[in-house]
Amino acid sequence: MFSAKNFFATLAVIFFLTTTVNAQVVTVQGSGISEDAAIKAAKRAAVEAVVGTLIQSRAMSVDSELIFDAVQSRTQGYVTSCEVVKTTSSGGLIFVTARIDVADTPDSALMKDVELVMTLNDPRLGVVVEHYGDDGGETFKKHAVHVEAVIREELIKRGFTHVVDARGEVDYVIVGQISVGKAQEIRLPNWRNISGDDFKTLDTGLSRSTATLDCKLKKFDTDEVIGEFRSQSNASDATGNEVTAQTVTQLAADAAQQVRSILSREASKAFSSVKIIVRTSDGEKILALEEILRQTPGVTSVHMRTFRGGQCIVDAGTDLTPQNLYRALVQTAGDKFPVKLSGFSSITLEISL
Repeated sequence: MFSAKNFFATLAVIFFLTTTVNAQVVTVQGSGISEDAAIKAAKRAAVEAVVGTLIQSRAMSVDSELIFDAVQSRTQGYVTSCEVVKTTSSGGLIFVTARIDVADTPDSALMKDVELVMTLNDPRLGVVVEHYGDDGGETFKKHAVHVEAVIREELIKRGFTHVVDARGEVDYVIVGQISVGKAQEIRLPNWRNISGDDFKTLDTGLSRSTATLDCKLKKFDTDEVIGEFRSQSNASDATGNEVTAQTVTQLAADAAQQVRSILSREASKAFSSVKIIVRTSDGEKILALEEILRQTPGVTSVHMRTFRGGQCIVDAGTDLTPQNLYRALVQTAGDKFPVKLSGFSSITLEISL
């Protein structure tokens, strides 16, 4: 069962699942320095019990605490009811036993988001947006910064815990270019005088703004584009500055959802292969590694791409995560063929021989 690191050090979980309509009733025991803390721990345990039934086939050994912190931050909308049936205290701690209803509808946005993040092994996502068009002045640069910030915030809401500005190394990078039109006053025909010679329009007191964002989602290490999209939005308001901000916010929120959709498609094939970066200057070791990989449980195919300058690139067909592939490889290789771990991401394994 999936669990967060050190989670059970302070929480003893006893749960029984009873299926109801769109919910599961979970009986758990939680502990804390106060009753509120104990109830919070019990809710966390209930969420883990239910979510774990969906993702138990996914191996996740890195940043599990961050994943469940993201889940916990959204528990209030996920737990439908909580009934404390017993409260005790011991050693300065409060223990509660609670019956908790946890929503488990297949369409639950939380479940889908958590499963997606877990499948991709909580990837590092970079976001960088630039402005094009208009005069490129400071005002328009602010729009680009605004879009970056909202995209990051929306992705974090969806459970991704490593969302940065793409200045460092990441797994995927979102590259966007935004164009924001200046707010225009909205005027309507004066229907009372439409046939007159001095026909005029009426000022509504509202302004409209439009914005367009062209985005590419790329793998950072290979620069491969895995998805492209265009988001467009418009809004109306009484104040030009406010309407522009609303438009940009809507645009960024839509972009984050499109990024999630692309990553969802990527997740469906995430473990079809792992790119292995091997550092060694010994060609004989590369040949030996190829044979060992073919014998490694869980590996269905091995393709040597390049070997030059002390580095070899290998594509291993597997449904294992990079971490678990490394563990399986070490076990198959044994002591006579040492394999050292240099690093990994959600789709890449780095080793040295």
